[in-house]
Amino acid sequence: MKRPEYNLPLHRAISLAVLAALLLSGCDSSEQFYQEVGMSRNTAYQRWKNRKERQELSQTRISGKLSIEDCLKLALVNNKTLQSVVSEKEIARGNELESYSAILPTVGLLGDYTRLDKVSSFDIGSGKTVTLGDLDNYSAGLKVTQPIFAGGAITAKINAGKLTSLLADQTVRAAVQDVIYQSSYAYYDVLLNQHLFQISADAVRSAQAHLNDVKQKRQGGVASDFDVLRAEVELSNFQAELIQNKNAINIAKAKLLKIMGISQDSSFTLSDELTYIPSRVTMEQAVEAAFRNRPDLFGRELDIKFQTELLKVARSRYWPSVNGFYDYTWAKPDPRNSTVIEWGRAWRAGVMATLPLFDGFAREGRISAQKARVKQSQIDLIDAEETALFELTKAQLSIADAEEFVQSQRLNLVRAEEGLRLAEAGFKEGTNTQVEMIDAQAALTKARAFYYQAIYSHIIAKLDLQKAMGTLSK
Repeated sequence: MKRPEYNLPLHRAISLAVLAALLLSGCDSSEQFYQEVGMSRNTAYQRWKNRKERQELSQTRISGKLSIEDCLKLALVNNKTLQSVVSEKEIARGNELESYSAILPTVGLLGDYTRLDKVSSFDIGSGKTVTLGDLDNYSAGLKVTQPIFAGGAITAKINAGKLTSLLADQTVRAAVQDVIYQSSYAYYDVLLNQHLFQISADAVRSAQAHLNDVKQKRQGGVASDFDVLRAEVELSNFQAELIQNKNAINIAKAKLLKIMGISQDSSFTLSDELTYIPSRVTMEQAVEAAFRNRPDLFGRELDIKFQTELLKVARSRYWPSVNGFYDYTWAKPDPRNSTVIEWGRAWRAGVMATLPLFDGFAREGRISAQKARVKQSQIDLIDAEETALFELTKAQLSIADAEEFVQSQRLNLVRAEEGLRLAEAGFKEGTNTQVEMIDAQAALTKARAFYYQAIYSHIIAKLDLQKAMGTLSK
C-alpha cells in the first residue's frame, strides 16, 4: 500500500520554515532573563562603588554656612524629582505642537514599482498587436490633504493641546511648592535636632559637674556612695540622650542633602535659627489665597475644560468630515493612457466628504464615556476645594495650638531655670537633697526641649498654612 503524498507548494514551505525560525530565535529562556538581570545588577553595583568619583563630576558639594534661602535655591536647581517633573513640560509642548496637525495640511510623497508576469494585449488586424500596460510599472507622486471641516473636532483638538500644556505648568508649580515645603521642613528638622543636641550637651556638662561635686562631698563624709551612684546614673542617662540627638542630626542632614540633590559628602552649618513670629493670616484671607493660587485647584479647573474639549471631539463623529485633496502623479506607463509605454504625468484635485452612519455603537460609547469623565472632573474639583478648606482649617488650628504651646513653655522655661538655681543653692547649703537637685536639672532639660519643640511646631504649622494657600513659590 502506497503512502499518500502531500504536495506542499515551495513558497508555503519556505514561509513556514522562516516563521518557525523566527519563533525559535525570539523565545528567550527564563535562565537567560535571570542572567541579563544579574548582569544589570552587577553593573549597578560597580556604578555605586564609583559613586564618589561620579559625584565629583555630577553632584554639587557645599561647605560653610547654609541659610534657608540658599537651601531652597539649591533644591530648586538640583532636586531630581523636580527635574523629572519639569520634563513633563516638554512632553506637553510636544503634544500641543502635535495638535496643530488637525488644521494643517498633510503632504506625502508616494513611490511604487510593480513587476507583472504578463500584460494584456489584443490583435487589431494586419498582424498588429496592441499591448495594454508594461511588465515594469513605475510611479511617483505627491499627495496633499487639507482638513476643512470635522464637526468642531479641529478646534477642540487644538484647544485640548493647549490645555495639556497648561496642565503641565500646574503640575510643575505643584512640584516646585512640594520641593520648597520638603526642603524647609528638613531644614527646620536639622535646626530642632541641633537645639536638642545642645540641650543634651548642657545637661551632660551640668550632670558631670554635679557628679564631681557629690564625689567631693563623699570624701568629706557629707555624701554617701548611693548619692554618687545616683549622680552617675543621671549622667549616663543624659549621655544616652546626647548620642541619640547626635544621630538624629546626622539623619536629618542626610535627608536635607538628599532633597537638595547635593553630595552627601558636603559639610555645612545652618545659619538660621528657630524663631517665633506670630501669624497674622485670617481664615478668610487664607481661603482667598488658596482659591487664587493652589495649583491643584487650577489643575482641576483646566482638566474640566480639557475633558470638555475631548467631548466635543467625540461628538464631532455625528458630523461629516470634509477634506480637500490634491494628487500629482508621474508614472510609466502614462497614467492617462496605459497603451503609451512612456513616462507621463497626471493630477487631480477635489473635495471629499465622509459621514459615518453606523460604527457599531463605538461613537455612542465614546460620547457616553467622555460625558462621565467631564462629570468626574467636576466632582474632583469640588473634592479638591473641600480638601483645601480642610487643610487650611487644620493649619490654622495647629498655629493656634502652637502659639499657646510657645507661650506656656516660655513661662515654664523661666520657672525651670529659677527652680534649678534654687535647687543648686539649697544643695550647696545642705537644705536640698540630691534627688531634688537631679529633678530640677531634668525639669530644666525637658522645659528647654519643649520650648524649642513648641517654636518648631509653630514654624511647621505656618509652613503647612502656606502650602495649603499655594503661596510657597511666591
